[in-house]
Amino acid sequence: MDTLDVVLGKLRREEIRTFLFSLMSGTERLMVAKRFVAVALLYQGLDDKTIAETLNMTRSTVNKLALIAQVKNQGFNLAVKKLRGEKKKQEVKKILLGIAKESADLFLNWRIKPPNDYPRK
Repeated sequence: MDTLDVVLGKLRREEIRTFLFSLMSGTERLMVAKRFVAVALLYQGLDDKTIAETLNMTRSTVNKLALIAQVKNQGFNLAVKKLRGEKKKQEVKKILLGIAKESADLFLNWRIKPPNDYPRK
């Protein structure tokens, strides 16, 4: 486990994906991803039926994950906290890009009036 911790701790995002691609089958990677998303949705307050239907899982699996998330919550709490932080960053980025686009549009569409448009004294 220590070796795995060291490897995962030193890899970048793309490298982690490549490593997991080599380590696990497509089905295994999909199941790990679905389990994490199910727990994240449970943390958001969605009900087990909606999660099961959305992720094409059984309600029994979702309920087992809910129990695991209650008992072994430290890891899930960390992961969900990171996910929330990333969502906030994306929201701020979206707002800032919107402001920048609006400012650019105003600047590009603003025109100086020709001299004949000025009122005469």
